[in-house]
Amino acid sequence: MKDIRVKDLVTFKRLTERRKNTFLINLQKEKTVKENDESSGGDYWVRSISALNNAFRENDNRFISDKITDIINDYSPKLNKGTRDKYDRNLQILYNYEDFEFRSITPTEEIKILSKARKSGIIEIAALSLKVEIHHLYTFTVDDKEYLGALLFAAQKDGYQQSELGVFAEAIFNFLTANYSSKYIIHPSFIKVVGVVIRLIVDCQMVLDDLVPSIILPIIENIKTFNNIR
Repeated sequence: MKDIRVKDLVTFKRLTERRKNTFLINLQKEKTVKENDESSGGDYWVRSISALNNAFRENDNRFISDKITDIINDYSPKLNKGTRDKYDRNLQILYNYEDFEFRSITPTEEIKILSKARKSGIIEIAALSLKVEIHHLYTFTVDDKEYLGALLFAAQKDGYQQSELGVFAEAIFNFLTANYSSKYIIHPSFIKVVGVVIRLIVDCQMVLDDLVPSIILPIIENIKTFNNIR
């Protein structure tokens, strides 16, 4: 079966049985699954997510206020409803994070962001190949030991549930363990996924501690059932 993106696991989980089958058939035919602009992904959230990424990387919220100004300046009554809705939703995210302390989600102010590190790739979980994406990888030191943390900003029109954010966190943790554990200690408490629409944050440790239900394997097994994969 074609590699599947982690966010597609969540999409699959939300579909009816009939739509699940169609969704997977399209993936197998290597057709691009068209994303609804109002739901997730694509370039729909690029303006808010890019500002959040810059603000986190530089620890400077001016990137957010500047992006708010840019979007407002681009706003026009002549825009069609879809574009106005997109601008409004991106603005709402930016307003929610205008005063956010980005270093409050890292273990210390003293982190080193790995700008050239591999932040995407394939990881196999339960015989299914997943495409994993990460926005930031960073290192920090505790008692002379070097740890690795990761961050992903995830956007969805109606927001992600905790368990859905946990799917991203688990996949990222597996990816980092496979690719970086020989060099760094992978710290599950700082494998964080931020659901930006409703400001919900989940880290992998929450999943490991059963504070957030782990649903990645049940989703994968359901996909394998549809595709007769053993």
